[in-house]
Amino acid sequence: MRNIGLLLFLVFIIQSCENSAKKITVNGAQETVNAENRQVQKDSGYAKIETDEERIEEAEIAGSLSSKFDDDTIPDHFKIVKNEDEIVQSVLSAHLSAIKREINIDILNNSILYNRKSVDYWTFFKFINDKILEIRVEYPDQQSIPNISGERKDLVERIKYRFNVENRRIQIISYDLSYRKDTIFMTKSINFITGKYIVSRKEKGKKDVITDGWSAEFENTIYSEDWNLPFLRDKIFWVGNETEPS
Repeated sequence: MRNIGLLLFLVFIIQSCENSAKKITVNGAQETVNAENRQVQKDSGYAKIETDEERIEEAEIAGSLSSKFDDDTIPDHFKIVKNEDEIVQSVLSAHLSAIKREINIDILNNSILYNRKSVDYWTFFKFINDKILEIRVEYPDQQSIPNISGERKDLVERIKYRFNVENRRIQIISYDLSYRKDTIFMTKSINFITGKYIVSRKEKGKKDVITDGWSAEFENTIYSEDWNLPFLRDKIFWVGNETEPS
């Protein structure tokens, strides 16, 4: 009888270990993975999941998550996949149950605008309270060559999205950019619901410089299909540009 009890206890322990290795929960969204061939990294709620093969091939794949993103009660499925394009190197594929179709959200490579040279990027995403999707794009530092590339370090972008229940489209609600150049730390934030923006320049030993404003073009009118290189190059790049280091 004692041996049977010990056997049942060991079986329970083994099953518990298997289950904990195969389920990852990030901000309420649960993803099941194969523990034998996948590695998982979590950073401030973001999930990055990749296989050994994907890591070797350096594919821009940052896993998949599910969330009740649209306005029904059925989980929607999201995954980041590699795209064969220099500007749009990754795409976030979203299958929305409310509209019964798949939508691709382009993740643009913005490094060429800020460092005059295109580089690969890392992509992560997470959900905030199920209804807000945040994509984070990180760019590796480049060798500093004046007027060519590498002036801006720690370049990071964050884009937030929501499902607009009125027109059934994915709406961009905010954009945040941060980087440093030498001793200067810059942040740029745009609220695409109110149209307001603020750009901050901080430099050690000097008074902070703040530029803010409002644009009718940005107020409640930007959707995922609008996020393209001309929009970034001709609109977003110039917001607060007079505050940024040359």
